[in-house]
Amino acid sequence: MNLMQQKNNRYFYLALLIGLMLHGATLMFTFEGTYDAFVHLFFANHYSENWFESWNYQWYTGFTVTSYPPLVHQVIALLSKVVGLKAGFLIWSFFIVLVFIRGVYVFSKIWVGERAAAYAAILAVFSTAFGEALHIFGQLPSITGVAFLLNACPELYWWLRKDLRYRLLTGLSLLAMTSTAHHVTTIFGMVFFVLPTLGLAVMNRSAEKKQGEQNVHFKDIFREVFKVLPRVIVFGLTVIFITAFVIFPYWYWSKSDPITQVPIPHGSRDSFLEVTSSGLVFFLIPWGMMLFFLPFLFREIVRKRNIFVGLSISLAFLLGTGGTTPLPRMMLGETAFNILTLDRFTYWASLLSLPFWGAFFYELLEGRYKNFLQDKFGYLFRFVLTGALCFGVLVSALSVINFQNFRATQPDKIDVLPIVNFLERDKHDDWRYLTLGFGDQVAWLSTNTSALSVDGNYHSVRRLPEMTTRAVERLENAKYLGTEGILSLQQFLTSPEKYNLKFIFSNDKFYDPVLFFYGWKKLQQLENNIIIWERNDVPGLASVLPRKNIPDIQRLMWGIIPISVLIIGLLINLWFGLRYYKKQKEDQKVILKYAAQKTHKLFWGTYTIWIIAFAFFIGTGSAYIAYKNYDHTTPTNLIEAYFHRLDFKNFRKAYTYFNPETRPSLEQYLMELSLEGGILSSYAKLDTIDIAFTPGREPEKLTANVTASWLTALSSYQTTHQIELTKKGLFWYIEPFELEKRTPPDKFIRRPSVDFLSHGKRKPIANKVEKRDILDRPDVYIISASLMEKEGDYSVVGQIINTDNDPAFLAVEVAFYDDAGNELARNNVQDLIAHVLYPKETTSFKVDYDPFGHQKIAEADNLDSTVIQPHHFAVFARSLVSGESFYKHTGVQTVRIEGQHTLKGEVVNYGAQQIIVPQLLFSYYDTDHQLLWVEPYYPQGGIRSQRKKPFSIKIPDLNNIKILKNGNDDNLRINGVSRKLYRENQFIPIAPDLYPTAPFQLNDSIMVDINISAQMASQSDE
Repeated sequence: MNLMQQKNNRYFYLALLIGLMLHGATLMFTFEGTYDAFVHLFFANHYSENWFESWNYQWYTGFTVTSYPPLVHQVIALLSKVVGLKAGFLIWSFFIVLVFIRGVYVFSKIWVGERAAAYAAILAVFSTAFGEALHIFGQLPSITGVAFLLNACPELYWWLRKDLRYRLLTGLSLLAMTSTAHHVTTIFGMVFFVLPTLGLAVMNRSAEKKQGEQNVHFKDIFREVFKVLPRVIVFGLTVIFITAFVIFPYWYWSKSDPITQVPIPHGSRDSFLEVTSSGLVFFLIPWGMMLFFLPFLFREIVRKRNIFVGLSISLAFLLGTGGTTPLPRMMLGETAFNILTLDRFTYWASLLSLPFWGAFFYELLEGRYKNFLQDKFGYLFRFVLTGALCFGVLVSALSVINFQNFRATQPDKIDVLPIVNFLERDKHDDWRYLTLGFGDQVAWLSTNTSALSVDGNYHSVRRLPEMTTRAVERLENAKYLGTEGILSLQQFLTSPEKYNLKFIFSNDKFYDPVLFFYGWKKLQQLENNIIIWERNDVPGLASVLPRKNIPDIQRLMWGIIPISVLIIGLLINLWFGLRYYKKQKEDQKVILKYAAQKTHKLFWGTYTIWIIAFAFFIGTGSAYIAYKNYDHTTPTNLIEAYFHRLDFKNFRKAYTYFNPETRPSLEQYLMELSLEGGILSSYAKLDTIDIAFTPGREPEKLTANVTASWLTALSSYQTTHQIELTKKGLFWYIEPFELEKRTPPDKFIRRPSVDFLSHGKRKPIANKVEKRDILDRPDVYIISASLMEKEGDYSVVGQIINTDNDPAFLAVEVAFYDDAGNELARNNVQDLIAHVLYPKETTSFKVDYDPFGHQKIAEADNLDSTVIQPHHFAVFARSLVSGESFYKHTGVQTVRIEGQHTLKGEVVNYGAQQIIVPQLLFSYYDTDHQLLWVEPYYPQGGIRSQRKKPFSIKIPDLNNIKILKNGNDDNLRINGVSRKLYRENQFIPIAPDLYPTAPFQLNDSIMVDINISAQMASQSDE
């Protein structure tokens, strides 16, 4: 071994050492915050508990694990038997980091030579694309696949170049390992990695025969292609067979159980110019400092020997731009464009460019660029330029690795042990649960418990129609998915018995209003600050759950073949590597002759890089200065920034946008904000904002008319604001505005209360509640129910009274039938009811006819929206004794009609507690006391004690409402029996007719009753 080879090996070993130290030390602190790490640990835990079991019950209503290539998960499962799941994940990650670096080194050698490949291996350690995949995305199977693929390409190159058959065997074994780790990498890797490699082998075979690359013409390449084509075809067929065989159960699953779903939006398909955050994550970060090297890259890949890899890099680069240009959509087609995540192409393009990135640094540090710069500009200039590039590479890599410190990728870490203990206590795992606001930590919770969740974190296997008919990946982050996410979540909250959903673990109070008004009860707050919500009267899971079986031979294949492929593949490569080590060293020398080209022509790219780098530093400095006052530079920026700060509850930053000369103190501002409760200030997410400006009386004044759209878990809101702006020097500021400061009349108030408690289990035993501790269902009575039509929509409205002496929780379900008596739909009441009634209390309710599972789903998902008109209906009311105490110290006053269609009044809180979210349930009657319609109204603000809030709503057009059918004793059923039998056989203390409604008389034809429910302040709301 000569001195140069020893030096190259030292660089390679240095790259391995740096890679292990850098990624090994940092991954221990970053992997729990990545997007996918816990998902892979969940799968690994499945194999650890039952290696050959193909079905997992824990997510959705069950799915088959053959839906994801198993190699990485199975390796972690084996390691977990010794060191645990997390340590197993880290150990395999460390191993793959080393395999990846070696792969870059040997892959680069066939393109740029051994010396430049050594630099490429070092630069691979600091690759921002690799760092993002590992430390931000946590895509360990994808990284494993591409690491094996990079190692496979040189084997296939030397097989075709030198006719070395054992290299074909080693290459195929590595491709088989790639397939068992990540099948997508094999499929696209054949196009972007393997084909260019084989093309280079053909090119070099021609160059050897023509005594030089410069003598090779296209006809020579074609001639050589025809010679090797039979072998390449056989190779391709072999790869197809191997890929199909080693993960055959996966292909069987994808064919036999295809998913039909609405495409899920992904940031890699955005226009990076319009959505700059997507451009940052899916373009700027993967390329990193390599962006300054693109001139050199595209000059190198147009060389004759690099033309094949040049086509791959160019194509992958273009596809990775997503929706920035129409070309990716045109090339892939609409279906593939909406299914694939296009960031993978940018990832592969950056990895394919690493050999030339190493060649560039080799030329800059040891080659012609070094001599040219030193002769032209002097040693100091070359040193500074080289140092700046190296520093940029290091800083960009460290920034990506520590990305989670700059921008949170997950909610704060959640201790899952209290949740696990709760699920294992009192048979709570006999029902399904749902998490809200957990991020990807839902997978870690599932890893630590055997309880079943209606949600999951692997969208390819979800088959629940409530999720596949919308662009909803999972429910726990529904608020970030806009209206579609909220509607999908509401379906599960409305009909929890469909999936035996009883418990919800909430880490985000955004969802509190919809849980409260949809009839869920806040059970307790765990020591990790997770709030548990419970739904009454939900049946438990069946003792035997449905599952989809696959043939036993496939389960054996899935459990044996992938791990065997890994073991056999490693042994094959180790055996041949040791046996032919010296021969490989001699045969694999790649000598690139650059001397024939003039240095100044080659260096034009470096001039470009120098200019770009100079502009970059100047631009960065200017941008940083502008950024410090960016929010104040224009009125539009200021208004948008202010509302975004309010949206993210960054009130201290929002305070800085006010005029320093007129604004109150920070303490006063924060105190005034704390007085404004309500659904908008506490539970809303800013959706859109529209701004129009009106010139003020002075040149330095402006009036901003702002219309903001807010999304809540219950509904959407629009608010209007008139904000005065003042310009001070170069910057704009907001003039402060006063909030309500009404003073209540009483200094101290007293209010008596009535409390309820249902003990449940009276004995501290581990079994379920004893039969003698179960309370009888309270007596409730359906006073009336009618099928109504309003502008083509159908609903059932009615009234229910609690005739018992105990509070009653109500669950109301309506079945709709056609004229022939065929059932069309079953829908549950949502928030259009008071779910808990005190003794002798009455509530109205409304259940909308929704044959598609949820309102507006047909229009949203392009389904057949033909609505079959219901002609008959049946109401099923169930009741349970409720131990909840509700706030009743509310009232309305000054109710009146203004104009023709506006109802106004005031809601009064005369109690001793603050109302966070009030609900007004308006029930409209005709003069014969026939209930016509029911609508909810949620005031935007809360109501503090001894205060009032005005309300103003539009009265629905009651003339368009038709009564299609009134209910009778036979189609109104209470706790499983008809109303007639219920009335005859049950003891009802007083006839319900003695409890008539006392509605407000609005005019000669309309009366209205207003029922108020209130979500109160709690410790979690403060």
